[in-house]
Amino acid sequence: MLLDTQATYSNAQAFTATGDTASTNSYDHGPGDPGPGLDDIWLVVQTDAAVVSAGGGTVQIVLQDSADNATFADVRVLTGALAVAALGASKTLVRARFPGNLRRYTRVVYRVGTAVLSAGSFSAFVTPNVDNQQYLPSGFTV
Repeated sequence: MLLDTQATYSNAQAFTATGDTASTNSYDHGPGDPGPGLDDIWLVVQTDAAVVSAGGGTVQIVLQDSADNATFADVRVLTGALAVAALGASKTLVRARFPGNLRRYTRVVYRVGTAVLSAGSFSAFVTPNVDNQQYLPSGFTV
């Protein structure tokens, strides 16, 4: 997978409070309608450190867009409310193409519900390709 620091929304970003936490950075798709070419890039969101919550906290991943990089609105909810058990270290949570008709800027929002988090971190980035590992049963031969 190719990674570019200019195409990184968040890098091992940690947050604990309930409610919305925006990614550290936004991504500029360029002037005009960023619809063309969106099929050529992927949005990936993953955990870096395992998420911990004593109160059964949940995390939902949301994509937002903006025309001015200041006022953002939800475009697509990328995951349901994920329980802490699903948020172990090094888990890929989202591997998706961008929807069409986006405004110029996008960001990822981490929506924490139910209870605060006490640990965990996330990374989100844009990449032209994704790792597509296939796990086969043990003892499989070709």
